Amino acid sequence: MKIRNKGQFIRKFRGRFSLRLHMFAILTATACSGVLASKVLLELGVSSLPIRYPLAVLLAYLVFFLCVRLWLIYVTPPKKGGGSHLTDWLDFPDFSAPGSPAGVRVPILRPGGGQFGGAGASASFDASTAIPSDLHSAVGKAASGAADGLGDAVGEAAGALGEEGGFIIVVVVAVLLVLLATILGATVYVVYEAPVILSEAAFETLLAASLIRKAKKMGNGDWVGSIFSTTWKPFLITLVMALVAGGILKYYFPGAIRVAEILSEVATSR
Repeated sequence: MKIRNKGQFIRKFRGRFSLRLHMFAILTATACSGVLASKVLLELGVSSLPIRYPLAVLLAYLVFFLCVRLWLIYVTPPKKGGGSHLTDWLDFPDFSAPGSPAGVRVPILRPGGGQFGGAGASASFDASTAIPSDLHSAVGKAASGAADGLGDAVGEAAGALGEEGGFIIVVVVAVLLVLLATILGATVYVVYEAPVILSEAAFETLLAASLIRKAKKMGNGDWVGSIFSTTWKPFLITLVMALVAGGILKYYFPGAIRVAEILSEVATSR
């Protein structure tokens, strides 16, 4: 098929990789980098929660792009003569050799799945068996369950404590739960959209390869722009929630520089 048939390329690419599993690994590394960034910033003297938490989120987002870049290298096996192209693993013809045809054409991938670097999926990924048939229903139920859990936790805290101390604890519990729910929600969204996000990045990498410079009418490949356009919203929501949570926690606990200290004060106040 011709390289301009983006839809077929993406379908074939999704069938050869467990993209949700790969994205989960990428986000795990991203989350760990955010925690590490917060610790490093604290060691550097950034003790204010409303400043440190958003900075940690921004640094984690940069690490996310780095991880995606490493993933693109990982799924791109090296060429025999040095260098690498995503198209080599996908069995695309090498048009850089003498006598290559003028048109840029991509053969249909061989069926039956395959391996990449010895650690790939050996069969096509069946999205219908890995995700609920009705995403909106599943997300709605999860959100409803999270809201019920938050309400129960707040209600129990308010009933077990006095009015003044209980209110502060309710606020702390609510802030931490909302922040956690935001992070988990963003993670679920990005993992669910992984087949779109990563396959788009792979296709943009293919466009950027010198192998297909002749296909100028398709535009220049920009995997960074592709990743940003599909992930900036969940990361922005997480950034805003980190800023709000840090501000609220600092307001009620101005001397605290760690969540552990806040939780310790809350526990002793009970």
